[in-house]
Amino acid sequence: MGRLDGKVALITGASSGIGRASARHFIEEGAKVVLADIQDEAGQKLAAELGENAAYVHANVSSEPDVRGMIEFAVGRHGRLDCLFNNAGFGGE
Repeated sequence: MGRLDGKVALITGASSGIGRASARHFIEEGAKVVLADIQDEAGQKLAAELGENAAYVHANVSSEPDVRGMIEFAVGRHGRLDCLFNNAGFGGE
């Protein structure tokens, strides 16, 4: 059993770097993980690599509608959300 068995996590900035490594670790620990990012190709590829417990959603954390949408996606897919790891950076102007 993993420490996150049965938990649903949403990770922003999940397509690369710390977010990518965290997504892998959360999956290894038994979580269902929604990967959110603006790097669609990398995010979709990672979700496919991680298997059935991973899903990708496009979300720009500087956009309120995108943030709302990623949460609605996670809850719609899994019925709840237990953990939100706000890893994405924002290089605003």
